[in-house]
Amino acid sequence: MGSSYMEYREQGFWARDFQAEVWLYLLSEEAASVTERPAWLDAARDDWHVQATVGFMGFVSSRLDEHLGAAPDRVAIVVALSERVRERLLQWAPAIPRDVVNGFGTGGERTSFGRDLGTGVLLKFADAFIALLHGEITGEPGTVKAY
Repeated sequence: MGSSYMEYREQGFWARDFQAEVWLYLLSEEAASVTERPAWLDAARDDWHVQATVGFMGFVSSRLDEHLGAAPDRVAIVVALSERVRERLLQWAPAIPRDVVNGFGTGGERTSFGRDLGTGVLLKFADAFIALLHGEITGEPGTVKAY
């Protein structure tokens, strides 16, 4: 089970690959639902989908610095999308059914979940990701974990 570092503006946190992949898949879905989305969000959506589904063991990245930079309007949009993803996770609680989560295609071609995926660990990721966007991750870079 690989781990990847989610980084933004020189802060970040470690997460298990499956957490990052499921999150980025759901975030890409929320971004896709935005009508008349700006080009930067379209590019981010495409990238998040690739990051979620290819199987970059240990190298899954949200590439927030690239997609958001320091633009407050972009950060606000991704925070709002992230809150919507978090709400979806709460609606699934206590677990995303196995057939649903396997339908996401996360983790690469040969990856699947053998049972329902508990939402608790995904909500930990959600809270860390939203805190990262707000600049609220504390601790030395590389020391914070979301699992």
